[in-house]
Amino acid sequence: MKLFIIGAASILGPWLALTQQWIGYTGASVVFAFMICGVMCIPIALCYGELSGMFKNKGGTYEYVRAAFGRGAGYWVSWTTMFSYILVTLFQVICVSTVIQYVFDLDMPVTIMLAVAIVMMVMMAVLNTRDMSFTTSLQMVLFFVLLSVGLLYVIMFFVNGDFSVENWKPLFQQGMFGHNEIAGMDSGFILAVAALVTMFYGFELIPQFASEANYPRKKVPKLMLGAILFVVIFDSLLCLAECGMNSPDPNMSNFEYISSLSEIGGMVSTTFADLYVGKWLQLAIVFANFCCMACCMIGFWMGSAHTIRDMGKTGALPVFFGKENNRGMPSTGNYFMLFIVFILTLIALSGDAWINACFSLIALGVGFTYLGVSLAFLKLRKAYPDADRPWKTPGGKVTGYMAAAAGMFMAAMMIWTIISAAMNGDYTMLFMVSAFFGVIALIWFLAKQDEKKHPERYIVDDSIFE
Repeated sequence: MKLFIIGAASILGPWLALTQQWIGYTGASVVFAFMICGVMCIPIALCYGELSGMFKNKGGTYEYVRAAFGRGAGYWVSWTTMFSYILVTLFQVICVSTVIQYVFDLDMPVTIMLAVAIVMMVMMAVLNTRDMSFTTSLQMVLFFVLLSVGLLYVIMFFVNGDFSVENWKPLFQQGMFGHNEIAGMDSGFILAVAALVTMFYGFELIPQFASEANYPRKKVPKLMLGAILFVVIFDSLLCLAECGMNSPDPNMSNFEYISSLSEIGGMVSTTFADLYVGKWLQLAIVFANFCCMACCMIGFWMGSAHTIRDMGKTGALPVFFGKENNRGMPSTGNYFMLFIVFILTLIALSGDAWINACFSLIALGVGFTYLGVSLAFLKLRKAYPDADRPWKTPGGKVTGYMAAAAGMFMAAMMIWTIISAAMNGDYTMLFMVSAFFGVIALIWFLAKQDEKKHPERYIVDDSIFE
């Protein structure tokens, strides 16, 4: 149950701050975008499932890519993974301020938002010094709270007299490609499919922590597929419930009203809950979203710190990155997370469109990560056909090619988004990418210099499978 929740809770985003953006892409047809994203992630999850069984008690993106293409490739693909993990964490810590502003009708200056974000970062760093069983137990409690409230408000909306399926029409509000003039963002069904992959990122945390928990390898794929299916159903129900409510403004359709909320930073679920159900449901949704943000931060912060520790132990980073505290939790990795999230938060808050910037860059990292792991799957299938595989991916290499194509689509769409934004004068995403990978390149250079002086520090077990 804890492993399933690590994946599912990490995938779920704070819908309070997000559904207006999801719906703003394409209207009620966003549920089809969620379904397509889920289907795209299935072959990727199946590749992870086979690889996690092959690597027995060690695994994760870094190990898979390192085994297939060498330590350098493992290093860079792992940092694209952590780029997404870190940006998800960054999004959550800033979102806390956004939700607080909304709940208490405040207008926080950037300095106060930054202060709140720093408090959240420090809390996460302290929490991740504790034993992992404590952290995952806390995450489980938070998950059941957010699940209960989410399902409650979906039911309350569906049975409400102001709900009508007629409000779902037309399904494809912006067509396949378009621009939402009200919300001021690129939109359309195709872009929704590419961008919403960020809402499925996190299922690969399951095999990473399954290896540490000695969980039966054959059962890992079922947990990942279950987490993906859960998110498709849960997020689709949220969007259908909101898209079906009558617009409070008679001069606007439901889609136009939700888009206008997105433009002014309003939040759909709580707005409709207050108007059509009651203040109690509004407050319950707010509380559930704080639980959701905490769940997501715990999962991705923990996943990043553990990956950094593993890279330090296997020679991809200087050995001090592999240090642990007396509870067996990553120490250097934990504090590196604190540093890099702080730097990127400063850059994100310097721009007005930080939500769009975060999600586009998360999708970029997701695409490169899934492409790298899919190619590693194909390479290891060819190079080690007789390796012990406790669980084999249905479809074999065909599934691997499907996974690689999905990863390539995600990465290509987001590369174009970054280029397009820069061409239109918005350099926020470009600065964030440059700052992050500039730091990573510096660490790589320093590690190589250190390896020349102290090669013994970088001697690792090159055996691939146990």
